[in-house]
Amino acid sequence: MNYNVIICGGGLAGLCLARQLRSQNDELSIAVLEQLERPLPGPTLKVGESSIEVGAYYFNEVMGLESYIDEFHHEKLGLRYFYGSSTDTVDKRPEYGVSEYLPAKSVQLNRGRFEEHLRMLVCEEGIDLIEGATVKDIVFGEGEEPHEVTFQVGEDVRTISGRWVVDASGRRKLIQRKLNLSKANERVHSSVWFRIDGVLDVAELAAKENIEWHEKVKERRWLSTNHLMGEGYWVWLIPINPECTSVGIVTTEECHPFAEYATLKKAKQWIAKNEPLLAPHLEKYEVLDFKAIRNYSYSSHQVFSEKRWTCVGEAGAFVDPYYSIGSNMIAYSNGITCKLIEMDLQNKLTKKDTDYFNKFYLTLIENLAHNIQSVYPILNKPRMMVLKTIWDFEVALGISDVLYYEDIYLDPKMSAVVSQLTSPIFVTQAKLIKLYLEWAKYPESPVAFDFVDYIKDLPTLTDLLVRNTQSKERKFVEILDNIRYAMDRLEELAHVIFFMAVEDTMPEQMARFEENGKWININAISLDPSKWEEDKLFVPETSPRDFSKMEQEIKNALNSKTLETIN
Repeated sequence: MNYNVIICGGGLAGLCLARQLRSQNDELSIAVLEQLERPLPGPTLKVGESSIEVGAYYFNEVMGLESYIDEFHHEKLGLRYFYGSSTDTVDKRPEYGVSEYLPAKSVQLNRGRFEEHLRMLVCEEGIDLIEGATVKDIVFGEGEEPHEVTFQVGEDVRTISGRWVVDASGRRKLIQRKLNLSKANERVHSSVWFRIDGVLDVAELAAKENIEWHEKVKERRWLSTNHLMGEGYWVWLIPINPECTSVGIVTTEECHPFAEYATLKKAKQWIAKNEPLLAPHLEKYEVLDFKAIRNYSYSSHQVFSEKRWTCVGEAGAFVDPYYSIGSNMIAYSNGITCKLIEMDLQNKLTKKDTDYFNKFYLTLIENLAHNIQSVYPILNKPRMMVLKTIWDFEVALGISDVLYYEDIYLDPKMSAVVSQLTSPIFVTQAKLIKLYLEWAKYPESPVAFDFVDYIKDLPTLTDLLVRNTQSKERKFVEILDNIRYAMDRLEELAHVIFFMAVEDTMPEQMARFEENGKWININAISLDPSKWEEDKLFVPETSPRDFSKMEQEIKNALNSKTLETIN
C-alpha cells in the first residue's frame, strides 16, 4: 500500500504529528507504525511527564486537547527548586518556585493515559495505526520514487511505501543509525527514574510545625516539577494522575558516575547518601518500575531532508530534562515536518529550505544543551543558580518562546531578522555561564533568601510571560518591539548579576566603576580585572540607562539590603 506519509513510531511525537498533519490536510493518507500494542501501562509507560508553556500550548491549542487534559491530567504548578544542604528539611532550604498557578498553563502528563487517548483519536480521524509493528528496514527511494518501510507484526512481514518517511521511533533512532547522523553532546549526563504508587509530596520533607512555610504556597507543592538540587545532580519529584509520583536522579558524570546509581538498589542507596531526608519516605511506597539511561543527551548532523524524510522528537535529538523542554522540541520538530510536507505538496521544497530548518533546530538543541549542562557542577550554589534561572526564564519568555507562538521559526526571513537582532544577548549568556563558574570558585557567602516566587517577586519576568503568551497573530513589527523590550531588560539584568559577582568576590574593584560609570559592555564581563580594559568592559556598546528598577527587583527577590552587600 502507498501512503503520503509513513510515521515510524506511535509515541507522543508520532501520534501528535499524525493528528497535526490530519488537521492541516484531511486528504493525506497517513500510516503510523507502533511496536507497542494496547492496552498501555498507564503512568509507567514512559518518562517525560512534565511540560512547560510551549509544550503545553502545543498539546492544548495545536492538538486541541485542553479540555481533555484539564479533566484527566494535572495542571503543573511551575518548576520548583530546592537548594542548600540536603540534611536540612526542605523548609530550611532556599526555594525558587511559585505559590499559585502561572498565567500560562503547563501540564504534568500520565503518558500512558495520554498516548492511549491519542491512539483513539488518530484512529477516529482515519489514520492507519498499525500496532505491534516492528520496523525492520527503511529503503529510501531515488528521486521521486517512494520510500519503502518493511515491518513485522507477529510472524507477518510486510512492506509499505510512502512519499514521506518520518522517524518518530524515539531512542531507537532508525534513520539516524541507518545514515550515521547521530552526534554526541560535549558532556556525559545520565539518569535513572522510577514511579511509586502513591503521593510523595515534597512538603513531607518539611517540618510539620513550620506552618508559615506550608501556607506560603496556596496550591500543593506536589503539583510542581520539584528539583532537589546538589553538586552535580538534581532529584526530581513529579506528580502523575491519579496518585503516582515519578522519582528521578539526574547527574553529570564529572561528579556522580552512572555506576553509582544504575540499579534500583544502588539508586536508593545513592539517594540515602545525597538526599537523606527523602530516602525513608521512598520506603513507604511500592515501586512500579525502574528505568535507566546513561549519556542521555545527543544531537545530530541532520534531522530534516529535502529527500522527503525527517526525524522528530527523541528520534533526532534530546537536550536535557532539567527545564522540562522535551515537549517543546516535539512541538518544533513536528511543526517543521508539517511545513516541509506542505511545501512539497506545493512543489516548493528545496535543499535551501531544509538547510535552514536543520540549522535552526540543531543550533537550538545544542545551545540549550550547553546552557543547561555547563552549570551542573554548581547546581548546589543557590544564589548563582537562582540568578541564572531568572535569566534563562526571561530569555525563554521574552525571545525563544516567541519564535514558536508566532510561527517565526517557520519563516526563514523573519527568523533571520530575529537572529541578527538577538545574537548579542546569546553572547552575553555565554559570558554569564563563564562568570558563574568563576564565581563558584570563591568562598560562598551565606544565602539571604528563603523563597523566591518567580511570578510575584519578579514583575519583569511576569510582564514578559503575559506580554508574549496572551496575544497571537501580532504584526511582525510589534513582535520585534516586544523582543527589543525583552533584550533591554536582559541587558539590565546582566549588569545586576555582574555587579553582584564583583561585590561578592572582589569588592575593592567596585571603585573602578564609580570612576568609569556603571553602564558597561556586558559582552566583556568576567571576574578577571586584569582583562577588563583589554576586553573593553568600560566601553559600552549601547547607550547608558538607569537599571536601578531591575536592581531593586532582584534585591527584593533575594532579600538583600543592597546588591553591593548581599550575603
